[in-house]
Amino acid sequence: MNRTIAAALFAVASLFSTHGFAADTIRIDNAQARAMLPGAKVGGGYLAITNTSPQSDTLVSVTSPRASSVQLHQMSIDNGIMIMRELRDGIEIPAGKTILFKPGAYHLMFMDVREPFKRGETVTATLTFAKAGAVEVVFAVGSAGGDMSAPAAGAEQAGDDHVMPGMDMGKTDMGGMDMPGMSMDPKQDIRQTMRKQFETPEKPLTTGPIIVRNDWAIAAWQQDGRGGRVLLRKGPHGFEALLCSGDSLRDPAVLATLGVDAADARALTDQLATAERSLDPSTVALFASFVGTVMLDKAAGGHPDHAGHGK
Repeated sequence: MNRTIAAALFAVASLFSTHGFAADTIRIDNAQARAMLPGAKVGGGYLAITNTSPQSDTLVSVTSPRASSVQLHQMSIDNGIMIMRELRDGIEIPAGKTILFKPGAYHLMFMDVREPFKRGETVTATLTFAKAGAVEVVFAVGSAGGDMSAPAAGAEQAGDDHVMPGMDMGKTDMGGMDMPGMSMDPKQDIRQTMRKQFETPEKPLTTGPIIVRNDWAIAAWQQDGRGGRVLLRKGPHGFEALLCSGDSLRDPAVLATLGVDAADARALTDQLATAERSLDPSTVALFASFVGTVMLDKAAGGHPDHAGHGK
């Protein structure tokens, strides 16, 4: 019998509820999803699964009416390159343990989503376990650039390193990275930060144009024959990359879904369009060649929530 679990309740006063609800031997906490950009077809799901029984169980499959299929994924690093693989045999939930699904680690991939997830709504999915059976979970959808909730105490995690497809991530370690000294020129700071994070001697990174408006910025980049655009937000240590995409960052409506003020969104996209009109069309086409949207985790570089790559 399916059991409906209000795994995460969205509230105005708090982006995500931290309440958890138990069902027999499986406990689900902090079921979350991020809002998707218009036109996006792949979404990520995150949660904490606790097995309260004395025997190991396995999450074998997930379905959702919002997607044609839902896959179980894991990130891993191989020679400095982030690899995302589907776990067709399921994910083991050891007895008495909590497994955390988060960006850059275990996560659910909602494939061929029928309508992009919107902030404030909920998305249902049925998780099927080898022993516990089917459990219906409700995911609360927050902002596209929102933080994931803190891990459950004692949660086991996997794949804490992250990557931005199309950029070399072999040396990226944002968790302990020293940020470059701040100057009076935010564009120069952004350029230095991106180079420090993504550039290698074998693969130099070219940035520009860079558009800054209050606490937001858009930076175009080229590296190793690929290109795209990055949305950045000013934090306590300077501008931090939120996501990488292509032409979607030229749309003020898309920026608004990410929390950018309407006036700032319009100014950013207008100034970006003006700056790119002076460039060679082939260069602008390279910026547009980034397919999809990759959300980046502030604490540890980039993670591919959504498939994205250069054409």
